[in-house]
Amino acid sequence: MKNPILALARAIAAWRGRSEVPTGLIPLKKVRRATVFVDALQAEEDPERISRAVSQYFAYMEIPVRILCPGKEDLNWMGYRKSALRAADPDPEDLFISLAGSPENFASEYEARCSRACFKVGRCQLPGDVFDLVVAESGDTRASQTAAFSSIKDYLTKIR
Repeated sequence: MKNPILALARAIAAWRGRSEVPTGLIPLKKVRRATVFVDALQAEEDPERISRAVSQYFAYMEIPVRILCPGKEDLNWMGYRKSALRAADPDPEDLFISLAGSPENFASEYEARCSRACFKVGRCQLPGDVFDLVVAESGDTRASQTAAFSSIKDYLTKIR
């Protein structure tokens, strides 16, 4: 990021909205609600197809899921979801999954830092060890969000 004023504003916003809830690994049987962040701005994938796969999985597991898939029009000038959208959010979740593969995606970072979930999963670790479980790509290849979600599902089912 080249704009230092925007970087400062983002840092302050993330600090002010941060969650103080202690986090750690929990089994799926203890998850009552889940939230999944899908990167709609990633050009090579269809966010609706990914959202359907996420919905099907959590419906099969009988866990209510909220899918966050913000487009450019849903973001404020700092790069995270507008306050009107955030105010409509239901009760806090127990599981937060970020499918955004880039640490440059501030909307995903903000949602992860501010989520009151007690178990957080991501594709790349953020400063401050935000995620409890990180499913990273191996080598130079960039995995799709669908492939990343498939790997995350495998790990979630192994946690007892």
